[in-house]
Amino acid sequence: MCTACDETYKIFTIELVTKDPVNTNMELFKEIAHRLFQNKVISNININNNKVYHVDGKQIFGFDIHLGNPKNPLTVTLANVEKALEGLVDQFDDYSEMQIKLS
Repeated sequence: MCTACDETYKIFTIELVTKDPVNTNMELFKEIAHRLFQNKVISNININNNKVYHVDGKQIFGFDIHLGNPKNPLTVTLANVEKALEGLVDQFDDYSEMQIKLS
């Protein structure tokens, strides 16, 4: 968790298995933000700490999302984030096996 401008953000790490090396994918980030706003989980989002690495022969694209909702902070939960992003990888051919963790 971090605090900025009198707002508390929860930090989540998202990891996706990728076919090709990826450092940034703005379409993926836009879709993540859209789903979280649409499901009224957040009012603010920051994405950072992009990284690509290998685990067990799989190529992983990972990044952190800092999520905040000053009007209703109780909506920023792992369960709500997972529900909002359910099926996300189905929209992108290059990704599979999404994992979301609370940092």
